[in-house]
Amino acid sequence: PNSPDIPAGFADGDASAVQQLTIKLSPDFERLRLENDNYNKVQSGLFSGRFVKKMDYIQNISSSNRALDGKVSALAIESGQYDLKALLAARKGAPLRGRALRDAAASAGQCIQAVHSSNLVWTDLKTENFVVVRNSDNFNKEVMDNKGSLGLPGVKGIDLESVIVKGGNPIDYSPEACPPEFAVAFMGGYGEDFILDYSYDIWSLGMMLYELSTGVPYFEKKSPSVVTKLLCDEAFAADVSAVPDAKLRDLIGNCLSLDPRKRPDITGFLLHPYFITTGFGPFSF
Repeated sequence: PNSPDIPAGFADGDASAVQQLTIKLSPDFERLRLENDNYNKVQSGLFSGRFVKKMDYIQNISSSNRALDGKVSALAIESGQYDLKALLAARKGAPLRGRALRDAAASAGQCIQAVHSSNLVWTDLKTENFVVVRNSDNFNKEVMDNKGSLGLPGVKGIDLESVIVKGGNPIDYSPEACPPEFAVAFMGGYGEDFILDYSYDIWSLGMMLYELSTGVPYFEKKSPSVVTKLLCDEAFAADVSAVPDAKLRDLIGNCLSLDPRKRPDITGFLLHPYFITTGFGPFSF
């Protein structure tokens, strides 16, 4: 017989085998529809990337709550157990190392590859927007994995509501992810007219990898307004000397070039010696 908490007609099975979903509700129909469209684009293009699966999208959902009935839309996506920001916090400043770091870097690169090959710019690439979809029982093991030997094969990208067509204008921004050229435009009062290019995401990618490889954000404990002002300072130059791995330090330094024309494209990023000389490449042909 079934356990008391399992209804008749249902089997007493392994709960870990059940697909867990996250339901995102929003009264902003246009914004959620944009995110739904973005998931469709990046997951059906030449490169599918490493994003969570989008399961369903329902506009104007019905509800027994009159305040919500027909006034919100829903986006159902694959659930993550925790994000990379939370993992770093649990490690108390200990950075990712070895295979775990390469797994996370490769996943981020493959997500950007999918976005850019769809003629899109993400604009919001950061550690909070990468989740681990493996069993949550692995969390404590990964927190204690100082050498990164376990890897992080379950890292996937999430949150595509800020993705915009290349050549378009940003609809919002995260100071820790935006490049200096956008910060200058924002402080100058013309941020809404800034023309988005792929180099925007490459800067964000460099900042994310700096955080993962050092254990702390580049602008740790600084307010958004201070970060934006620092990026606008003519004397600003990204210092990546704290990154321990020489090859990764070179890659991050290239991504954080002040001249957006000198940043690598995503193919150059994925073909950097950090990936192709470690025995673990970012591509899966």
